[in-house]
Amino acid sequence: MSGWALAGLYGLLSASGLMAGACAGLILRMRHRPVASVTAIGVGLLIAAASLYLISGALESVTAMVVASGAIAGAAVFSLLNLALERWEAHKRKRCGECVRQPSESEMPGSGTAIAVGSLLDAVPEALIIGAAVAGGGGAVPPLALIAAFAFGNFAEGLSSSSGMRNAGRSRQYVLSVWLGATLITAIAAMLGYLFFSSAGVERGWVESFAAGAVIALVVETLAPEAVDGRPGFTGLLAMLGFAALLLAL
Repeated sequence: MSGWALAGLYGLLSASGLMAGACAGLILRMRHRPVASVTAIGVGLLIAAASLYLISGALESVTAMVVASGAIAGAAVFSLLNLALERWEAHKRKRCGECVRQPSESEMPGSGTAIAVGSLLDAVPEALIIGAAVAGGGGAVPPLALIAAFAFGNFAEGLSSSSGMRNAGRSRQYVLSVWLGATLITAIAAMLGYLFFSSAGVERGWVESFAAGAVIALVVETLAPEAVDGRPGFTGLLAMLGFAALLLAL
């Protein structure tokens, strides 16, 4: 299988957690506490992926100053785009609805489109990471632990967000369409990431750091608030369990 196709396949596998989480959020109708617990584990996994895999890998090829500048740039870009979406309350796109409600379309016209755009935005950093992993390995399979971590993190995202969408009165068709679109965008972005990282002259260490910064900003601004809202208990421990799981797996 060619490298770009392999990148797309693994992007699709990691993003499958989005659809699984969306279906769980629509069918199970979970309360905030279990959603927050799942989200906390996802927070730990994604922070581990950004630090243990991306940052540590980048430090092997570039200086700490380059890594720091890339990570800050990635976080800044994500935060600016997320701030732009705040106008339509789309920064609440990962809230389950019991603690903090997402706006309905009647309350905030255009919020549905903004939430969909924000969800697609969230899928891009991990897709670039997968593309880089395949390109860096010469078309080899990226670490399965990394794919599993992204898949679970995506499950947490889909679970909390779809619960909030449902509580805001959005239809099942809308919810599933958003996450199907995000799944396909992840696969396409992973293929584009592979082609980008395979080209000559790309400073992979800086771009990996950029993706790591974007992932950390995503976690802090969209997932962590859901995990800690209402002090559901043992949130820090659950996040550390997720972090330790990927540490041991890698």
